[in-house]
Amino acid sequence: MHTNYYFVEPLDVLMIRGNKSFGGDGQHGEAIMPPWPSLFAGAFRSALLGQDAQMLSRFVAIGTDPMLASDARQAQMRQLLSDALFAALGTPAEPGDFRITWLSLAKGIDGRVSALLPLPADLAAFEDAGVAPLVALEPAPLPIGQHASGELPSTAMLRLGKQVKPVSGRWLSDAGMAQHQAGMLPKDVIKTEALFKREVRLGIALDTHSGTAQNGALYTTEAVSFCRGAGFLIGIEGDHDQLPATGLLRLGGDGKGARFSRQQGYELPAAPPLWPGSGFRLILTTPGIFTGGWLPERVTRQPDGGYRLNGDGFSARLACAAVGRNDVVSGWDLANWQPKSAQRVAPTGSVYWFDELTGDRDKLAAWVKQGLWGDHPDLQRRAEGFNQALLATWHNN
Repeated sequence: MHTNYYFVEPLDVLMIRGNKSFGGDGQHGEAIMPPWPSLFAGAFRSALLGQDAQMLSRFVAIGTDPMLASDARQAQMRQLLSDALFAALGTPAEPGDFRITWLSLAKGIDGRVSALLPLPADLAAFEDAGVAPLVALEPAPLPIGQHASGELPSTAMLRLGKQVKPVSGRWLSDAGMAQHQAGMLPKDVIKTEALFKREVRLGIALDTHSGTAQNGALYTTEAVSFCRGAGFLIGIEGDHDQLPATGLLRLGGDGKGARFSRQQGYELPAAPPLWPGSGFRLILTTPGIFTGGWLPERVTRQPDGGYRLNGDGFSARLACAAVGRNDVVSGWDLANWQPKSAQRVAPTGSVYWFDELTGDRDKLAAWVKQGLWGDHPDLQRRAEGFNQALLATWHNN
């Protein structure tokens, strides 16, 4: 299916909340940036249904009726929605073709909207006169007698001529990411200050029974304020032409407003070709919900103790990985009015190096494009845009 890209520009500050509860005495709520893709999946699907309040309430009622069998639920949903809208949305339990395929920050650069991604785990940024602005980590075998915490044959090494601490808050444009995918060092980065800033807001907890403020129950929460021209780039497929070219969304806590506009003709840079004898990398662009924890789907441990990716028509050895501390995602199920199950994820920007590639490279690229899912994907989380990755070369020889 074809992916349409939408630029989403916040009209107010955003309250992008994570898993940690807050609102009690002295608590602080941190904003999640970049947000989970499920935020935009819910916002765009609600925009499709929310044009008709009665349709939205009926969609929820039919989708959560415990007395309806799956066939009956789908039949009633077809009667409620148009054929195209039903094909896109399906039911809350069995999503249709609608799917988030891309999430990143974005800003107008040189007269066009550019996607902006946080630095992947195989790049480090510096602001020291004696060190290059960007340095790539490279897999290297450990010296004899040294051991890593993992079980892979190589570990990602940062080689510098002096000790210096990397800096955070750096982003790559889509052109810079294309250079990185091709095995080249990106020429420049964009600082967070040019995109957004965090603001602390003061609040007071309410008594749920009286609706009045509780004495002394002050708390703080972070709001994200975007710079002019900055926002998000969202890729969507399977909407069956039901989304208009422009429109409004409710985003995050308190339902802050945002407007979206279709970016006609926008395409992400194509994945670089994989040459025989070279390796490749997988770079997560959204959190990875994997049954193996930090291991992508279809990667399994072998009898010899190594790990191998085995897909439909391709295979490769996992040689190295750079994975940050695990995150936890959950969310709120609006249809059933309850929290979603908390799931541990590999964070955005995690990088996996593979070598010994055999089989059809086009089938590998097709699998990556559809998301790093196994044989039985979580259809709801897949529709929400998790497990998305970019394919990149690795000049391992």
